[in-house]
Amino acid sequence: MASIRYFLLDPGFEDFDSHHGSVAETLIGDASSTRKTITVLASKKLSNSVKNLKGKIIPFFTTPCYTNNLEPLPAFKENELAEKFQAELSDLFRRYNINQNDVIVLHTAFSHLFLGLAKFLSCIPKLHIPKLIVCGMFDPGIASPKFMDEAMRYSWFIKNKLSLSFLARSLPSEKLVFATSCNEYKIGYEALTGASFLIHPAINYQPSQPFSREIKGRKRLLLFVGSVKEDKGTSFILNNSEHLCKSFPNVDFVLHWNTNSPGSIEYKHAESQLRRLGSRVNNFDVLFGTLTTEQYELLFDSVQGVIASYMPNKYKYKTSGIFWDVLRRSHCNLLCSKGTWLERESNFMEERAYFFDYGDIDSMIRAIKEWEIDESSVDLNSTQYKNAICRSFSEWLLSRF
Repeated sequence: MASIRYFLLDPGFEDFDSHHGSVAETLIGDASSTRKTITVLASKKLSNSVKNLKGKIIPFFTTPCYTNNLEPLPAFKENELAEKFQAELSDLFRRYNINQNDVIVLHTAFSHLFLGLAKFLSCIPKLHIPKLIVCGMFDPGIASPKFMDEAMRYSWFIKNKLSLSFLARSLPSEKLVFATSCNEYKIGYEALTGASFLIHPAINYQPSQPFSREIKGRKRLLLFVGSVKEDKGTSFILNNSEHLCKSFPNVDFVLHWNTNSPGSIEYKHAESQLRRLGSRVNNFDVLFGTLTTEQYELLFDSVQGVIASYMPNKYKYKTSGIFWDVLRRSHCNLLCSKGTWLERESNFMEERAYFFDYGDIDSMIRAIKEWEIDESSVDLNSTQYKNAICRSFSEWLLSRF
């Protein structure tokens, strides 16, 4: 029996410093023990580092995933990019002779990619259309805005409704799996498509090791990790790290500063500032550069708390991989900005989390104090919803068909 071929369409996979790289590597590794093969079609911006994955990651797409600072595109540009993606899909299907026995996966996309895929599939005889797994990674939008600041969400609702409804009509329902990452999104996507959406596991899931750090009387708190973006409260954390270290002498602080992240260019003095701080105080560590998956996991395994000082106006409806990294660790708690998706999801899941006002150092200090003295902040609860999220994304995906 021939192996089932999975083709992961990922135009947003431009480097290895994001979830795109970890998803691809995990899928390729997990598929190797099955009768299924994975081919990842990434952006042509991807570097030559793909060579170490034996040709299973192919720089292919020139159509971008991330555009216009993540704001809705004008209609003409949306259609232009959709048609470009449609043409690239046509080339892809010819090159690999993709057919009804194969599975296409699109795990991270905006409406212009959904639209391009729908246009392409609508031109294929239904008998020859492959199976399709589509994940709603981003906020689906809102159908009935009540305030002026919700106009952008209404625009996303219209664009997603048009593209995803078109996609749902382009192939038989038994060949299509729709899924998304949280209950909020599930409700939104089902409202705009009329189709059923599953909740898939956290896309950045990695199996966690049992917590083994034993430093009596001390806790360790992660201040910042991952790609460098101002909407993650970067400047605020940099400006207040020393104050936090001195305010909590019995807490060990650690910060990851990815000098390879494009956003780090905006913070010219950050590296030298962090190195000086590490030499001045004895409860501060800093990690530089890109972390391997193993290093990243070990970092989270070593802390009991993670700060997510995210801008509420950017993360009000935006999910966070950091949230899921904390969620699957029974020894670790989230400390995050109020007014964000992270706060709502923590409350919805009844997780032990601590909240502060964004940009308010006194509020953050109060949250850290509460976390520091709270001895009940371990052995977190387990629910059906949480268990559905805290499991292998690749195993879930490979078992759909």
